[in-house]
Amino acid sequence: MSTDGSPGKNKRKNKKKPGVLNPSLGVQLLLLLDMYIRLTLWVAAMSVTLLVMTRTQAVRTLSWDSLMTFGQAWTFAHVLTQFILLFNVAYLLALVVLRTITPRPSRGFYKLRGIPNINLLFSGLSGILTKARYQAPFPAFLVQQIGNIQPFRWLLGLRVGPRTKTSFFLDPALMDPWAVTIGKNVNIGFGTTLTAHIQEHDYVMVDPIVIEDDVMIGAHSLIACGVHIKRGAYVEPFAVVKPGEVIGEGELWAGRPAMKKGYYRFTPSGGNGGDRTEQTSGTLQATGQ
Repeated sequence: MSTDGSPGKNKRKNKKKPGVLNPSLGVQLLLLLDMYIRLTLWVAAMSVTLLVMTRTQAVRTLSWDSLMTFGQAWTFAHVLTQFILLFNVAYLLALVVLRTITPRPSRGFYKLRGIPNINLLFSGLSGILTKARYQAPFPAFLVQQIGNIQPFRWLLGLRVGPRTKTSFFLDPALMDPWAVTIGKNVNIGFGTTLTAHIQEHDYVMVDPIVIEDDVMIGAHSLIACGVHIKRGAYVEPFAVVKPGEVIGEGELWAGRPAMKKGYYRFTPSGGNGGDRTEQTSGTLQATGQ
């Protein structure tokens, strides 16, 4: 080893490595595109709503001077309610149309080194449309309710996602609804997040999530990309299910990261029927009435 300040024989040569994609500029451009698409959806819904409402007799007879009695004010509020409902429906339909013409990212690994993969752009566009649905602008504050009622639930599932046979009183946090399939009679607790993609330092992975019938997912859980939860399984609250995990039929999972703890099943029977959890060791059993 050299001690006189001159380069030694064992001096390591610095090899230039391809840098990780700096997301700053891309994120700023994506935010500009986000504003443009969100405004376009709002303008489209507002244009359709005004076009329809201005052709109704009720709107033509309204004026500010007529709001002098409670009955007249009630009539005005009733027309305004019709306007809001129509705007919400028009907004959802505009979202479906835009989602239909927007390509979806394919399943796979996409490196953030070198030239970005086109699927990263598709992923960004999908993220914008997800925000547009779950952060709908005023007066589209009924989008969540209308989107969980047929036929809008079926229409959104077909084009926007998730594909589901379950209606939710409170929608879970779906980062990629277009890549999530949910069966019937599924309960997802408050604050739970489902994400069909993960981002590491130098790559993004996209992999759909499948949740079968009769599944219970506790509150504040995280279901990562590529997870398949089979029928009748139970994920306890605050669990973190790692990417690619397969939870078998009727299994009980818990923990951070989540692991199999036993089995969970509901046995309807007279008198003493109820939920039963069997530990994997076979030595402990808990029966809930």
